[in-house]
Amino acid sequence: MKIIKKEIIIEAPAAKVWEHLTDSKKLAGWFMPNDFVAKVGHAFTLESTCHDSGKFDCVVKEVVPPQKLAYTFPSKATKVETLVTFTLIPDGRRTRLTLVHSGWDALPPEEQNIADGFDGGWGGTFLKNLQAVCAGLPVPEMAEAHKA
Repeated sequence: MKIIKKEIIIEAPAAKVWEHLTDSKKLAGWFMPNDFVAKVGHAFTLESTCHDSGKFDCVVKEVVPPQKLAYTFPSKATKVETLVTFTLIPDGRRTRLTLVHSGWDALPPEEQNIADGFDGGWGGTFLKNLQAVCAGLPVPEMAEAHKA
């Protein structure tokens, strides 16, 4: 069973990190344009501006401020519904964020490598963007993506 798991330290308090996970405008600043509302059952759309992925029609599954957020993350590439879960643990003035992206085991064996692209996106771009915006730094990749 394949699970994507990433753990990072963010140089900001958990309340600030939580805002960047749950405020629609702040979420768009490091991830994707969206109509997110932190309410269980809320259906929302993430719109990819930098890939051919298009829209992700998601549903909020769990909200425990400022500790845990989970939502579905279906994709045309996977044809299965995966689940993204963020867990925040305060560490003084910093926050330990753990991301778990699960549900990949529903893919046929010959498609398991699709998860690798998502793994790279979380680890290579999006979580680094989140670290930057929480520290008050610009995120050039997102600024370019939103010009279109």
